[in-house]
Amino acid sequence: MRPQSITSTRQFFLDLVARHEPECFFKGSTREDFEKWQERFRERFSSCVGPLPERVPLKIERLWVVEEGGLRKEKILLYTAPDTWVPAIVLRPLDRDVKGSLVAIHGHGRWGKDPVAGVDYPESRDDEVYYNYRYGAELAEAGFLVICPDLRPFGERGDRMPGEHPLENRDPCNVHALKGWLLGFNLMAYNLWDLMRCVDYLIESEHAVAGRIGAIGLSGGGAAAMHFGAMDSRLSATAVICALNSYKAWAVENDNFCGTQFLPGMFQFGDHAEICGLIAPRHLLVQIGGFDYGFPVAASMEALERLKKIYGAAGVSQRLVSTLGFGGHKYYGGAESFFTGAFDDSAA
Repeated sequence: MRPQSITSTRQFFLDLVARHEPECFFKGSTREDFEKWQERFRERFSSCVGPLPERVPLKIERLWVVEEGGLRKEKILLYTAPDTWVPAIVLRPLDRDVKGSLVAIHGHGRWGKDPVAGVDYPESRDDEVYYNYRYGAELAEAGFLVICPDLRPFGERGDRMPGEHPLENRDPCNVHALKGWLLGFNLMAYNLWDLMRCVDYLIESEHAVAGRIGAIGLSGGGAAAMHFGAMDSRLSATAVICALNSYKAWAVENDNFCGTQFLPGMFQFGDHAEICGLIAPRHLLVQIGGFDYGFPVAASMEALERLKKIYGAAGVSQRLVSTLGFGGHKYYGGAESFFTGAFDDSAA
């Protein structure tokens, strides 16, 4: 019998998630509940990550060095996997001890790492102002060794080179994510691999401070940071800026996501709160914009409350720090004090 109406594909997914609850939602209250849940969910998380690139010896090619404004600013290429060179800016304070090492991750934007590293050209400056995006440079000025890499397909790893076929009216994130899925791997996972190799680089640096490694990211970089913190236990502190939300509100209802910001199949098992819960008992900073319309604030606050329950059950409520900003989609400051306190606590 013919139905009364035809349901659009978008409505199909809205109806689907309206009654969907992931398998590993945290519902416990004790340390034992937390440990059992985290072990179970970590297995599901790892299954969604899928295969990673072949490990190769880390090679470094230094392209140039500038010293200005109290910083050593270095452009490098990191050889992280077969066929993979990662452009990055490394910022180090001069004439002072390094407080710790950080990976500063850019979000979804054409200029990649450049505005995060404070690179001075008009388009980069525009993004710096709009998103208060200069956190990599600011943290270096505050005394941290910072690496700002380009992730696929942004910045120098974008598709704007001479002879490239332009992807008109299409998001390269989605196009290239589909290519990865076609070949059996996840673009997010390969980006996470490159971030992990950035940690290898920081650890090998003569200026590294043992046990003091962190990551920070805004928007798409915040999504990368939460997955990175969940995946790499060498990070003792992670800052997730304007990214904590829910797949239901942010992705399905708001359509505000792309192929580089999630792991396929993840919502079967957990949501953003659960992914961030894998960072516990380590330090975590979460910032939410009260007027961030791409990441509905009600869903962000609900996710934060669920995350607080996870940290509470783990017995480390004080290690989860949150900020609700009176503004939109941007960095709200405060990462310097967060990382300083987190590193001091981790070393104690």
